[in-house]
Amino acid sequence: MSRLCNDIIILILEELQDDVKSLYSCLLVSRTWCKLTVPTLWKNPSKQCRLTDNARKILFNVIISHLSEESRNNLKNKEIDFFYEKYQRPLFNYISFWRHLNLHFLEYIMNIFIKNFEISKKSIIGIEIMKLFINSETKFVSLFIPKTNFCHISGDEHCFSEIEYLGCDYNDINSNILERLAIISTSIKVLGFNYKYNDTISHGIVKLIEVQKNLKGINFVSTMPRNKPYRKALEESIIKCADTVQYLKISWSPVTKFLSYLVNLVRLEIKSTCDSDWNHLINVSLPCLKFLKAQNIPPIVLENLIENTKGYLIEIIILYRIEDDGKLIRKIYQNCPNLNYLKLKLSNNEFLEFKNLLINCQFLIGLEIIGYTIDWDNLLELLKFSSISLFKFKFTAYFDIWEDNLKHLKLFLDNWNDRHSMLLHITTAIRFLTLRPRRQQQQQHVLRQRLKELLQEYKVKSIIKDYNIDGFGFKEFEWNK
Repeated sequence: MSRLCNDIIILILEELQDDVKSLYSCLLVSRTWCKLTVPTLWKNPSKQCRLTDNARKILFNVIISHLSEESRNNLKNKEIDFFYEKYQRPLFNYISFWRHLNLHFLEYIMNIFIKNFEISKKSIIGIEIMKLFINSETKFVSLFIPKTNFCHISGDEHCFSEIEYLGCDYNDINSNILERLAIISTSIKVLGFNYKYNDTISHGIVKLIEVQKNLKGINFVSTMPRNKPYRKALEESIIKCADTVQYLKISWSPVTKFLSYLVNLVRLEIKSTCDSDWNHLINVSLPCLKFLKAQNIPPIVLENLIENTKGYLIEIIILYRIEDDGKLIRKIYQNCPNLNYLKLKLSNNEFLEFKNLLINCQFLIGLEIIGYTIDWDNLLELLKFSSISLFKFKFTAYFDIWEDNLKHLKLFLDNWNDRHSMLLHITTAIRFLTLRPRRQQQQQHVLRQRLKELLQEYKVKSIIKDYNIDGFGFKEFEWNK
């Protein structure tokens, strides 16, 4: 019976794992609840201690309280003494519950409290602290490796044999670490790399990718590698995981036809410079693709890609595209009957095809239009042809254009009276060199107030459920889900 009660408590705690306040309350219920709650609270302390310096200080004190007498003496022998208080060994081995190791966060809180030490001594402190984490008794689920200064990974790396997520900041200096991880970590599900321009092939990244057995997501952030052999090596390593990869984010034009191998790809984010060579992407077919985000991709490539997705696309985000008189929009409504979310920049000569899109895409829920100079009067009028499911909007234009179209926005809202209460985000971008900066800011402030009064009026009428002006209240296509 006791075992059954413990299992039930664990199930409850799993439901509450993102609710820190409730978890703290669980600690106070009883000794049993406390013992079962502590491991849940300490799976990812960095997630809970980012808000205040006091929280970070408490966490750092807890960490150093785990240091053995041998480690403390070792530090003191090297004239390193930051034990200003007499620390008792904690009741729990909190570090043994740690499952998500973010070395960037660990270095950050260390640096706050040992910032007056010279670099060599910081490195010694880092070695002693890392001994608490890197050992055979701990198994981590995720690991984030920054451009390390003094929290170096060394020793028993089998604690990373079961990681499912790995993130790295700088591939050029972490290649050796990644090569060692490739020997023992083959169950990674998501790999994230944030790198800079680099002309040196990082064999660590290539090796780590190609040995994975269940890799589902690959995320290359920041600038693309200029070295074509490097790109080729990366793409060939991804081909070896083609059967499992479902999410891919890259910032370069392919130099091989590797995308054609990713038959199970569900999400693709791809961007590059406009002068890239896109020949390897023109005839790619991704039959399972549901989410597409593209930036600086030639229209002909996008048109063919959308046509070859077999109708599964439900979210399309197109950034910085070349206008093509509505051909791309035509491809979208002809091949994406289940489209839920769309973001793109519009021009006036694409209005006819955009109207056809609104009529044909009957499952459209969210729409983001970037139109700095378009005729918003006509565009707002076109939205009456949209399906009854559409209720999320983001509109971006120069603030003086909004000033001229407030009456049309009001008419648009009046015509929405019998439909689903909308979520509306309006951005008033600044048109450069039209007015003196101070005068421009004053006018923009006045316009924001007028917009706010108008939108608040329709929120009271329940035509608008929520709105945002020039802010970050809504995440991209996830507004109030």
